Amino acid sequence: MVTFCTSCGTANPPNSRYCSNCGSLLGTADEANAAPTTSAEAPLASPAGLGLQGVSNTEKVETIPKSNTQKRRWLFPAVAVGGALVVGTLYFWLFILDDLGSAPGEKTSASTAVDATLEPKQLFAMTEANIRDRATTVGSQILGKLPRGSAVTGVVKLGMDGSSEWLELSDGKGFIAVINLAEFQPPEITKPLNDRVWAADGALDIWIQPDTASGLLERVSTGARLTLAGLTANDFIEVKLGKGGVGYLADGAAILARLGGKPVAIRFNPQTCSFGGDIDAEFAKIAARLRAEWAELENREFVDEEAREKAYAAAEGKSTYVKLQRSFEGLSLTAIGQHYEAQSLYFSDPAAKVIETFRSKGYRVGADGTFPSTELYAGITATRGEGAAYGKSELGCGV
Repeated sequence: MVTFCTSCGTANPPNSRYCSNCGSLLGTADEANAAPTTSAEAPLASPAGLGLQGVSNTEKVETIPKSNTQKRRWLFPAVAVGGALVVGTLYFWLFILDDLGSAPGEKTSASTAVDATLEPKQLFAMTEANIRDRATTVGSQILGKLPRGSAVTGVVKLGMDGSSEWLELSDGKGFIAVINLAEFQPPEITKPLNDRVWAADGALDIWIQPDTASGLLERVSTGARLTLAGLTANDFIEVKLGKGGVGYLADGAAILARLGGKPVAIRFNPQTCSFGGDIDAEFAKIAARLRAEWAELENREFVDEEAREKAYAAAEGKSTYVKLQRSFEGLSLTAIGQHYEAQSLYFSDPAAKVIETFRSKGYRVGADGTFPSTELYAGITATRGEGAAYGKSELGCGV
Protein backbone atom coordinates (compact mmCIF):
# COMPACT_ATOMS: atom_id res chain seq x y z
CA MET A 1 0.00 0.00 0.00
CA VAL A 2 1.41 3.35 -1.05
CA THR A 3 2.25 5.65 1.80
CA PHE A 4 1.96 9.39 1.27
CA CYS A 5 4.32 11.80 3.04
CA THR A 6 2.47 14.05 5.40
CA SER A 7 5.09 16.77 4.91
CA CYS A 8 5.46 17.05 1.15
CA GLY A 9 2.71 14.68 -0.19
CA THR A 10 5.11 12.41 -2.10
CA ALA A 11 3.96 8.78 -2.68
CA ASN A 12 6.37 6.31 -1.14
CA PRO A 13 6.59 2.46 -1.46
CA PRO A 14 4.81 0.37 1.15
CA ASN A 15 6.60 -0.14 4.46
CA SER A 16 8.88 2.85 3.78
CA ARG A 17 9.82 4.52 7.05
CA TYR A 18 11.17 7.81 5.56
CA CYS A 19 9.99 9.95 2.65
CA SER A 20 12.09 9.49 -0.47
CA ASN A 21 11.65 13.18 -1.31
CA CYS A 22 12.10 15.15 1.93
CA GLY A 23 13.30 12.47 4.35
CA SER A 24 10.50 13.04 6.81
CA LEU A 25 9.32 10.17 9.03
CA LEU A 26 6.40 8.38 7.41
CA GLY A 27 3.40 7.10 9.26
CA THR A 28 0.27 8.37 10.78
CA ALA A 29 0.14 11.63 12.60
CA ASP A 30 -0.16 9.73 15.87
CA GLU A 31 2.98 7.75 15.18
CA ALA A 32 4.87 10.88 14.26
CA ASN A 33 3.79 12.60 17.45
CA ALA A 34 4.43 9.52 19.57
CA ALA A 35 8.04 9.15 18.41
CA PRO A 36 9.57 12.60 18.11
CA THR A 37 13.26 12.82 17.50
CA THR A 38 15.64 15.45 18.87
CA SER A 39 17.70 17.51 16.54
CA ALA A 40 20.81 15.88 17.89
CA GLU A 41 19.58 12.33 17.07
CA ALA A 42 17.68 12.91 13.78
CA PRO A 43 19.17 11.12 10.72
CA LEU A 44 20.44 13.28 7.90
CA ALA A 45 18.41 11.28 5.31
CA SER A 46 17.03 7.78 4.78
CA PRO A 47 19.01 5.33 2.69
CA ALA A 48 16.18 5.17 0.24
CA GLY A 49 15.94 8.94 -0.04
CA LEU A 50 19.65 9.22 -0.90
CA GLY A 51 19.50 6.32 -3.34
CA LEU A 52 21.98 4.35 -1.23
CA GLN A 53 21.05 0.77 -0.61
CA GLY A 54 22.21 -1.14 2.41
CA VAL A 55 23.77 1.91 4.07
CA SER A 56 22.27 3.06 7.29
CA ASN A 57 22.87 6.46 8.92
CA THR A 58 23.98 5.82 12.44
CA GLU A 59 26.08 9.09 13.07
CA LYS A 60 24.75 11.77 15.32
CA VAL A 61 24.91 15.30 13.83
CA GLU A 62 25.39 18.23 16.24
CA THR A 63 23.50 21.27 15.06
CA ILE A 64 24.45 24.91 15.92
CA PRO A 65 21.67 26.74 17.79
CA LYS A 66 19.95 29.16 15.50
CA SER A 67 19.92 32.01 18.05
CA ASN A 68 23.75 32.12 18.30
CA THR A 69 24.28 32.28 14.55
CA GLN A 70 21.78 35.10 14.24
CA LYS A 71 23.57 37.13 16.95
CA ARG A 72 26.89 36.77 15.16
CA ARG A 73 25.36 37.88 11.89
CA TRP A 74 24.14 41.30 13.21
CA LEU A 75 26.77 41.97 15.89
CA PHE A 76 29.59 43.02 13.52
CA PRO A 77 27.46 45.39 11.39
CA ALA A 78 26.07 47.03 14.55
CA VAL A 79 29.57 47.72 15.92
CA ALA A 80 30.66 49.21 12.60
CA VAL A 81 27.61 51.49 12.38
CA GLY A 82 28.05 52.70 15.99
CA GLY A 83 31.69 53.57 15.43
CA ALA A 84 30.84 55.52 12.32
CA LEU A 85 28.23 57.52 14.26
CA VAL A 86 30.75 58.44 16.98
CA VAL A 87 33.36 59.59 14.46
CA GLY A 88 30.78 61.60 12.54
CA THR A 89 29.54 63.35 15.69
CA LEU A 90 33.06 64.37 16.72
CA TYR A 91 33.83 65.70 13.26
CA PHE A 92 30.61 67.78 13.31
CA TRP A 93 31.40 69.45 16.64
CA LEU A 94 35.07 70.07 15.93
CA PHE A 95 35.05 71.22 12.34
CA ILE A 96 31.56 72.06 11.10
CA LEU A 97 29.64 73.71 13.94
CA ASP A 98 32.41 76.30 14.61
CA ASP A 99 32.09 77.58 11.03
CA LEU A 100 28.31 77.72 10.77
CA GLY A 101 28.09 81.34 12.03
CA SER A 102 30.75 82.85 9.77
CA ALA A 103 31.75 82.85 6.18
CA PRO A 104 34.58 80.54 5.07
CA GLY A 105 37.98 81.80 6.17
CA GLU A 106 36.54 84.39 8.63
CA LYS A 107 36.66 84.45 12.44
CA THR A 108 34.67 87.09 14.35
CA SER A 109 36.22 88.10 17.69
CA ALA A 110 34.29 89.68 20.56
CA SER A 111 36.20 92.95 20.27
CA THR A 112 35.51 93.13 16.52
CA ALA A 113 31.82 92.65 17.13
CA VAL A 114 31.81 95.40 19.78
CA ASP A 115 33.78 97.82 17.64
CA ALA A 116 31.40 97.30 14.74
CA THR A 117 28.49 98.61 16.83
CA LEU A 118 30.21 101.67 18.34
CA GLU A 119 29.29 105.13 17.20
CA PRO A 120 31.74 108.06 17.11
CA LYS A 121 31.55 110.25 20.23
CA GLN A 122 32.92 113.63 21.25
CA LEU A 123 35.22 113.88 24.28
CA PHE A 124 37.27 116.66 25.88
CA ALA A 125 40.88 116.70 27.05
CA MET A 126 41.03 117.15 30.84
CA THR A 127 44.80 117.64 30.81
CA GLU A 128 47.38 118.00 28.08
CA ALA A 129 47.14 114.61 26.37
CA ASN A 130 49.51 112.77 24.04
CA ILE A 131 48.36 111.65 20.58
CA ARG A 132 50.05 108.33 19.75
CA ASP A 133 50.37 106.32 16.55
CA ARG A 134 49.11 103.15 18.26
CA ALA A 135 46.70 102.32 21.09
CA THR A 136 49.46 101.69 23.61
CA THR A 137 52.03 103.59 25.64
CA VAL A 138 54.62 100.87 25.11
CA GLY A 139 56.70 101.24 21.97
CA SER A 140 54.37 103.80 20.37
CA GLN A 141 55.37 107.21 19.04
CA ILE A 142 53.91 110.54 20.17
CA LEU A 143 52.48 112.31 17.14
CA GLY A 144 51.42 115.48 18.94
CA LYS A 145 49.88 117.12 22.04
CA LEU A 146 46.22 117.83 22.70
CA PRO A 147 45.77 120.99 24.84
CA ARG A 148 43.46 120.97 27.87
CA GLY A 149 39.84 121.63 26.93
CA SER A 150 40.20 120.53 23.29
CA ALA A 151 37.29 118.60 21.80
CA VAL A 152 38.02 115.42 19.82
CA THR A 153 35.82 112.90 18.03
CA GLY A 154 36.43 109.21 17.53
CA VAL A 155 35.54 105.64 18.45
CA VAL A 156 36.54 104.14 21.80
CA LYS A 157 38.42 100.87 21.33
CA LEU A 158 40.29 98.39 23.47
CA GLY A 159 44.02 99.06 23.75
CA MET A 160 46.74 96.70 22.63
CA ASP A 161 47.29 95.59 26.24
CA GLY A 162 43.76 94.16 26.29
CA SER A 163 42.57 96.30 29.23
CA SER A 164 43.03 100.05 28.60
CA GLU A 165 40.63 102.12 26.46
CA TRP A 166 41.72 104.41 23.64
CA LEU A 167 39.93 106.88 21.39
CA GLU A 168 40.76 106.28 17.74
CA LEU A 169 40.44 109.70 16.15
CA SER A 170 37.90 109.98 13.37
CA ASP A 171 40.43 111.66 11.10
CA GLY A 172 42.69 108.61 11.41
CA LYS A 173 45.53 110.66 12.86
CA GLY A 174 46.20 108.69 16.01
CA PHE A 175 44.97 107.46 19.39
CA ILE A 176 44.42 109.17 22.77
CA ALA A 177 44.14 107.35 26.10
CA VAL A 178 40.55 107.68 27.33
CA ILE A 179 41.81 108.12 30.91
CA ASN A 180 42.80 111.69 29.93
CA LEU A 181 39.41 112.48 28.37
CA ALA A 182 35.92 113.21 29.69
CA GLU A 183 32.45 113.82 28.30
CA PHE A 184 32.25 117.34 29.78
CA GLN A 185 34.19 120.53 29.12
CA PRO A 186 36.81 121.01 31.86
CA PRO A 187 36.29 124.03 34.14
CA GLU A 188 38.39 127.17 33.99
CA ILE A 189 41.29 127.26 36.44
CA THR A 190 41.35 130.65 38.16
CA LYS A 191 44.35 129.94 40.38
CA PRO A 192 46.99 127.47 39.12
CA LEU A 193 48.61 125.35 41.81
CA ASN A 194 51.28 123.96 39.48
CA ASP A 195 50.86 120.30 40.47
CA ARG A 196 51.66 121.00 44.10
CA VAL A 197 51.77 117.82 46.16
CA TRP A 198 49.76 117.97 49.39
CA ALA A 199 49.25 115.39 52.11
CA ALA A 200 45.54 115.40 52.96
CA ASP A 201 44.92 116.55 56.53
CA GLY A 202 41.74 114.48 56.83
CA ALA A 203 39.35 112.21 54.94
CA LEU A 204 38.30 113.89 51.68
CA ASP A 205 35.81 113.15 48.91
CA ILE A 206 36.93 113.43 45.29
CA TRP A 207 34.09 114.19 42.88
CA ILE A 208 33.80 113.34 39.18
CA GLN A 209 33.07 116.97 38.23
CA PRO A 210 33.32 120.28 40.11
CA ASP A 211 29.85 119.62 41.49
CA THR A 212 28.92 117.46 44.49
CA ALA A 213 25.88 116.21 42.56
CA SER A 214 28.10 114.72 39.83
CA GLY A 215 28.88 111.54 41.76
CA LEU A 216 31.64 110.41 44.11
CA LEU A 217 34.81 109.29 42.32
CA GLU A 218 36.73 108.09 45.38
CA ARG A 219 37.37 108.83 49.05
CA VAL A 220 40.90 109.36 50.35
CA SER A 221 42.11 109.09 53.94
CA THR A 222 44.37 111.30 56.04
CA GLY A 223 47.90 111.43 54.69
CA ALA A 224 47.00 110.61 51.09
CA ARG A 225 49.29 112.54 48.74
CA LEU A 226 47.32 114.59 46.22
CA THR A 227 48.61 116.47 43.18
CA LEU A 228 46.77 119.80 42.99
CA ALA A 229 46.31 121.30 39.52
CA GLY A 230 44.40 124.48 40.42
CA LEU A 231 41.39 126.21 41.92
CA THR A 232 38.24 126.52 39.79
CA ALA A 233 35.91 129.52 39.61
CA ASN A 234 33.26 127.70 41.69
CA ASP A 235 35.66 126.90 44.58
CA PHE A 236 36.75 123.35 43.71
CA ILE A 237 40.35 122.16 43.53
CA GLU A 238 41.17 120.01 40.53
CA VAL A 239 43.45 117.11 41.48
CA LYS A 240 45.38 114.81 39.16
CA LEU A 241 44.80 111.14 39.92
CA GLY A 242 47.61 108.64 40.16
CA LYS A 243 45.93 106.29 37.69
CA GLY A 244 45.34 109.15 35.24
CA GLY A 245 42.54 111.61 34.77
CA VAL A 246 41.35 114.24 37.25
CA GLY A 247 38.87 114.71 40.10
CA TYR A 248 37.64 117.61 42.24
CA LEU A 249 37.77 118.59 45.92
CA ALA A 250 35.01 120.80 47.30
CA ASP A 251 35.70 123.88 49.50
CA GLY A 252 38.85 124.74 47.59
CA ALA A 253 39.55 128.05 49.36
CA ALA A 254 39.43 126.37 52.76
CA ILE A 255 41.88 123.72 51.55
CA LEU A 256 44.26 126.37 50.21
CA ALA A 257 44.30 128.01 53.63
CA ARG A 258 45.68 124.83 55.21
CA LEU A 259 47.88 123.45 52.45
CA GLY A 260 51.03 123.61 54.54
CA GLY A 261 49.48 121.71 57.43
CA LYS A 262 47.63 122.88 60.51
CA PRO A 263 46.59 126.53 60.03
CA VAL A 264 48.53 129.00 62.13
CA ALA A 265 47.98 132.70 62.79
CA ILE A 266 50.90 135.04 62.14
CA ARG A 267 50.61 138.51 63.66
CA PHE A 268 53.96 139.97 62.77
CA ASN A 269 55.25 143.13 64.48
CA PRO A 270 58.34 144.40 62.65
CA GLN A 271 59.11 146.80 65.53
CA THR A 272 59.54 144.04 68.12
CA CYS A 273 60.12 140.92 65.95
CA SER A 274 57.10 139.26 67.53
CA PHE A 275 55.17 136.79 65.34
CA GLY A 276 52.34 136.23 67.79
CA GLY A 277 50.61 133.25 69.39
CA ASP A 278 51.84 129.81 68.39
CA ILE A 279 54.99 131.05 66.62
CA ASP A 280 56.23 133.00 69.65
CA ALA A 281 55.57 129.91 71.77
CA GLU A 282 57.85 127.85 69.49
CA PHE A 283 60.61 130.48 69.81
CA ALA A 284 60.18 130.41 73.59
CA LYS A 285 60.91 126.66 73.55
CA ILE A 286 64.10 127.28 71.60
CA ALA A 287 65.15 130.04 74.02
CA ALA A 288 64.66 127.76 77.01
CA ARG A 289 66.80 125.06 75.42
CA LEU A 290 69.54 127.57 74.58
CA ARG A 291 69.59 128.89 78.15
CA ALA A 292 70.12 125.35 79.41
CA GLU A 293 73.02 124.92 76.98
CA TRP A 294 74.56 128.24 78.15
CA ALA A 295 74.23 127.19 81.78
CA GLU A 296 76.03 123.93 81.04
CA LEU A 297 78.71 125.87 79.18
CA GLU A 298 79.30 128.26 82.08
CA ASN A 299 79.68 125.40 84.56
CA ARG A 300 82.12 123.51 82.35
CA GLU A 301 85.80 123.45 83.30
CA PHE A 302 88.16 124.77 80.63
CA VAL A 303 91.93 124.48 80.50
CA ASP A 304 92.24 128.23 80.14
CA GLU A 305 90.29 131.38 79.33
CA GLU A 306 91.15 131.18 75.66
CA ALA A 307 89.39 127.83 75.40
CA ARG A 308 86.38 129.24 77.25
CA GLU A 309 86.05 132.25 74.96
CA LYS A 310 86.34 130.03 71.91
CA ALA A 311 83.51 127.80 73.14
CA TYR A 312 81.32 130.84 73.91
CA ALA A 313 81.91 132.30 70.44
CA ALA A 314 80.92 129.02 68.76
CA ALA A 315 77.69 128.89 70.75
CA GLU A 316 76.80 132.52 69.97
CA GLY A 317 77.34 132.07 66.22
CA LYS A 318 75.29 128.90 66.00
CA SER A 319 71.77 128.99 64.52
CA THR A 320 69.05 126.68 65.83
CA TYR A 321 66.38 125.41 63.43
CA VAL A 322 63.08 123.67 64.18
CA LYS A 323 61.06 122.14 61.33
CA LEU A 324 57.33 122.81 61.32
CA GLN A 325 54.44 121.92 59.06
CA ARG A 326 51.94 124.77 59.21
CA SER A 327 49.88 126.79 56.76
CA PHE A 328 49.24 130.51 56.63
CA GLU A 329 46.86 132.00 54.07
CA GLY A 330 47.86 129.46 51.44
CA LEU A 331 51.57 129.62 52.33
CA SER A 332 53.45 126.64 53.74
CA LEU A 333 55.50 127.43 56.81
CA THR A 334 58.25 124.81 56.93
CA ALA A 335 60.59 125.89 59.77
CA ILE A 336 61.65 128.59 62.22
CA GLY A 337 65.21 129.61 63.04
CA GLN A 338 66.82 131.31 66.05
CA HIS A 339 70.01 133.16 65.18
CA TYR A 340 72.29 135.38 67.18
CA GLU A 341 70.06 138.41 67.85
CA ALA A 342 67.62 137.53 65.01
CA GLN A 343 64.74 135.21 64.20
CA SER A 344 63.37 133.81 60.90
CA LEU A 345 60.34 132.07 59.47
CA TYR A 346 60.89 129.78 56.44
CA PHE A 347 58.36 129.09 53.69
CA SER A 348 58.31 126.56 50.86
CA ASP A 349 56.86 129.30 48.63
CA PRO A 350 58.95 131.78 46.61
CA ALA A 351 59.63 135.21 48.13
CA ALA A 352 57.35 137.01 45.65
CA LYS A 353 54.35 134.95 46.73
CA VAL A 354 55.11 135.50 50.43
CA ILE A 355 55.36 139.26 49.86
CA GLU A 356 52.04 139.27 47.97
CA THR A 357 50.32 137.33 50.76
CA PHE A 358 51.49 139.71 53.53
CA ARG A 359 50.45 142.69 51.45
CA SER A 360 46.98 141.14 51.05
CA LYS A 361 46.78 141.00 54.87
CA GLY A 362 47.41 144.78 55.13
CA TYR A 363 51.16 144.85 55.70
CA ARG A 364 53.27 147.49 53.99
CA VAL A 365 56.06 145.70 52.20
CA GLY A 366 58.50 147.52 49.95
CA ALA A 367 59.58 146.46 46.47
CA ASP A 368 62.70 144.96 48.04
CA GLY A 369 60.60 142.96 50.53
CA THR A 370 61.39 145.09 53.62
CA PHE A 371 58.91 146.24 56.26
CA PRO A 372 58.99 149.79 57.65
CA SER A 373 60.90 149.62 60.95
CA THR A 374 62.53 152.11 63.29
CA GLU A 375 65.43 150.22 64.84
CA LEU A 376 65.23 146.59 63.71
CA TYR A 377 65.52 145.00 60.30
CA ALA A 378 62.49 143.10 58.96
CA GLY A 379 62.16 141.73 55.46
CA ILE A 380 61.25 138.88 53.10
CA THR A 381 64.02 137.48 50.92
CA ALA A 382 65.04 134.28 49.12
CA THR A 383 66.90 131.90 51.41
CA ARG A 384 70.65 131.47 51.31
CA GLY A 385 73.31 129.57 53.21
CA GLU A 386 72.04 127.16 55.86
CA GLY A 387 68.51 128.49 55.54
CA ALA A 388 68.18 127.15 51.97
CA ALA A 389 67.76 123.66 53.42
CA TYR A 390 64.54 124.74 55.17
CA GLY A 391 62.61 126.63 52.49
CA LYS A 392 62.64 128.86 49.43
CA SER A 393 62.01 132.14 51.25
CA GLU A 394 62.65 133.69 54.65
CA LEU A 395 60.89 136.31 56.76
CA GLY A 396 63.67 137.55 59.01
CA CYS A 397 63.69 140.08 61.83
CA GLY A 398 66.48 141.31 64.17
CA VAL A 399 69.43 143.59 64.61
